[in-house]
Amino acid sequence: MPPYRHNYCRGRGEARAVFTLIEVVVALAILSLGVVSYLTLANSAQRRLFKAKEKWTNFHMLSQGVEYYMLQTSDNPEPPTAEFFDYPGYRVTCRYEDAGGLEDDFLNVAENQAQLRACVIELVRESDGQVVDSVTIDRIDYENAASSTSAQ
Repeated sequence: MPPYRHNYCRGRGEARAVFTLIEVVVALAILSLGVVSYLTLANSAQRRLFKAKEKWTNFHMLSQGVEYYMLQTSDNPEPPTAEFFDYPGYRVTCRYEDAGGLEDDFLNVAENQAQLRACVIELVRESDGQVVDSVTIDRIDYENAASSTSAQ
């Protein structure tokens, strides 16, 4: 069956191409499937872009907090000021724990030897108190080693 039929115009005798109704409906269905698939792809790309931007922003805030806390020398440092960490709705916290995953030989610290501690830095959303991201950094505790040396 040809894709079009010849229909003679009345009174002129000229031939013109005419599509049947079913051919037009099928063409519109194919066109609408293409438009729907394009919109679906655009929507998923937009969601992936939003998630990537949010992940990058969280990583940037956490790395800024890590930079601040790594420059502090005490076990209980003050939280960063708004001048350094200016992200409304978020805060960064720091706590020290004993370094985990070490063999017993490494846990028995000799006299005058600095102890290895784990510094846990967390990015917290203030609206619900949920930890968004965290990082654990093993750090040598020179402050306590220096105080035990000076006490002797």
